[in-house]
Amino acid sequence: MFRFRMTEKQHSKLKSHLHNGDGLEAVAFGLCGTLSHNGDDFFMLNQVFLLPYEKCERAANYVNWKFSDIENLVDQAKRQNLSLVKFHSHPRENSGFSALDDDSDKRFFESVYSWLDNDLIHSSVIMYSDGTFKGRVIESDLKFQPLDSLSIIGSNLCKSTYFPSSVGNEYLGAMDRNEQAFGKATINRLKQMKVAVIGCSGTGSPTIEQLVRLGVGELVLVDPDVGDVVNLNRILGLNLTDAKANKPKVSVIKAHIDEIGLGTRVTALNSYLQSSKEVVEEVASCDFAFGCTDSAEGRHAMNLIGHYYLVPFIDIGVKLSADGSGGIDSIAGNIHYVYPGSKSLLERKVISPARMEEEELKRISPEEYKNRQAYFENANVTSPAVISVNMMHSSLAVLDMLDRIHPYRFSVPSQYEVTRVDITDWAIEEEEVGLTESRFFPESSLGFGVHGYIQLYD
Repeated sequence: MFRFRMTEKQHSKLKSHLHNGDGLEAVAFGLCGTLSHNGDDFFMLNQVFLLPYEKCERAANYVNWKFSDIENLVDQAKRQNLSLVKFHSHPRENSGFSALDDDSDKRFFESVYSWLDNDLIHSSVIMYSDGTFKGRVIESDLKFQPLDSLSIIGSNLCKSTYFPSSVGNEYLGAMDRNEQAFGKATINRLKQMKVAVIGCSGTGSPTIEQLVRLGVGELVLVDPDVGDVVNLNRILGLNLTDAKANKPKVSVIKAHIDEIGLGTRVTALNSYLQSSKEVVEEVASCDFAFGCTDSAEGRHAMNLIGHYYLVPFIDIGVKLSADGSGGIDSIAGNIHYVYPGSKSLLERKVISPARMEEEELKRISPEEYKNRQAYFENANVTSPAVISVNMMHSSLAVLDMLDRIHPYRFSVPSQYEVTRVDITDWAIEEEEVGLTESRFFPESSLGFGVHGYIQLYD
């Protein structure tokens, strides 16, 4: 399948140019990072080039331009090993590619393939006046294949195209009450979604349980740890036998999901997120992710994957401060929605460079870490974990995701980029954080994909 991703900001820029109100067709181009994974090809829009109107011959049913006007862009695609996409407007909604479009695409992309001389494939997209799309891939033999999905990622998660999904009667019956709340379209969307959960313990386990029973079609579970007796108070599906046998958490949870019987496909990765190229690309192929880990290193890795592959995610953090003898000082947590181009977890002070350095040292050089423990703050300090606290934060996070594919809150989604929960004060507050200014996440590398991705794995 062929899947295309762009940000809300890129979509707005394209719509303003391609549909300026004069009723004439216009054209724009883009460079895309790419990812090929398990039979799926992903295009992530990196940057947009709007061809000036005065450089085009424009009419209500066609637009012509000179290849020489975009030679610099094609050169850049070659230097950076990026794919090329052509956008043009159709004033009439739902109109398909015309014979003129077919001829134009074949002539244009024949020149592109000759110029670039690499293995990448390219795409062509029609934008309609309401901002929806129809797209296709042009392969090296100049044959056309349809884009199966085109996603717009920002405060909301919009998808303009759906690929077919077959479901069984058991699934349809189990989703009946969910459909009453969210409608058939949302239930179908959830069935088509692939969601990663990074960290499968305190908040990860109830998050996974909800996603399965909401009907999410495919889950990717990432956790390097094994189950233990101390996890029995908060991991759904973990039993005493498996805990004593120290079975990997992801294996236990996968078996639990399989027993539920709703047909959710599960990829279980008993690994750190940043440990290998295969794990990174499996998560990068997801439509959405939940960060349910205390690891600063893992959180930063998820943030980088989200930036380079245009994967939105929610980070869940819970802190329960107690004296160990039954006295509770505070119970609080934060839920951060992070979409490509929004402020990073570093900027939001969720993680710090010092904490990442400490964790990396512990992972790659345990002996050196042991020697330097005195220099690290709160080294080897364990925190309380209570399932009811974790479940509350997990539920709010999943509801936040649902609102972004099926808006139901009274305020606009951008107001809920951070949700702060203080249970001891019985208060929930929300906050808008805005766009990133971090040097780690420059706009120029947004959507760079596999060819520009910073190597996180060893």
